[in-house]
Amino acid sequence: KTSRKTDAGRAAAPSRKARKDPAAPNAEDPPAAAAARPAPSASQRASYLQAREAKLKACRFNLSALPAGKRVHDTSRTIKKPTPAWAGFWPALREFMQNTIDHLDLAPRGRLNSALSLRVERPAGQRGTLASIAFRCGDEPVCAIEVEEDELRILQHYTFPLHPRALETGVPDAGKGGDATAGGFGDGFKTAAAALLGQPACRTIRWTFETAEGRTVRWDFVGAERAAVGNLRASRVLEVHVTADAAPAGAA
Repeated sequence: KTSRKTDAGRAAAPSRKARKDPAAPNAEDPPAAAAARPAPSASQRASYLQAREAKLKACRFNLSALPAGKRVHDTSRTIKKPTPAWAGFWPALREFMQNTIDHLDLAPRGRLNSALSLRVERPAGQRGTLASIAFRCGDEPVCAIEVEEDELRILQHYTFPLHPRALETGVPDAGKGGDATAGGFGDGFKTAAAALLGQPACRTIRWTFETAEGRTVRWDFVGAERAAVGNLRASRVLEVHVTADAAPAGAA
């Protein structure tokens, strides 16, 4: 979580297993082409952070709309063997990564945002984290991607908790052109979650949101069993279990 009065969200999804490169250094900067670019100016950094604060404000809603405890939301998505376009881990992880990149404006037009720096660390000679990729704006953390043997963690700052309405189908997204948005808000991450849970190697998908007000909201993506009915076979459907802790005393 940032030390600023902003919110940090964390999304977790399984990763494709990676292999350690024993020759890799402990830390490295991006490739030479990226490293040779001019250092971000103070005005670029200030403009970027101002834009993040504005987007964070635009996404806010009264957290009292999320009652304490767990609520189960049915997405009406059936979990089954992924189609070829979604087979393997990469298509779904790409979808999650693209959501992070877009929300934080990490790479406009496919290049690292001119206000940001990028640092890659590869711990040598230890088990656990294989690589950590950190995006920063000056001294301010923006995003970190941590890769382990069987887990991928995306630590995403300047992110307000999603409202469960994002789990509806085709809900318009005011930030992406409204009714012109293909599929509606959240269509991609729900499809990606169903595709991941349709693969035996994927055990859990969890998003944890931590707010400046001191509340924690957790989304657990779950494959729920449905019994056969008539000529309809038994199946699994995608549910999202949204758990919100109680608001601290004096918080909204």
